[in-house]
Amino acid sequence: MNKRIYLSPPHMSGLEQQYIQSAFDSNWIAPLGPNANAFE
Repeated sequence: MNKRIYLSPPHMSGLEQQYIQSAFDSNWIAPLGPNANAFE
């Protein structure tokens, strides 16, 4: 029996694009960076 995983659309508050651009600008894409450290 296959169980369904229900997905919902992401909620974008407006700052996500800025954070993504900041990560690319600072070259902290992987594995960690300032945003990941702040989140933890």
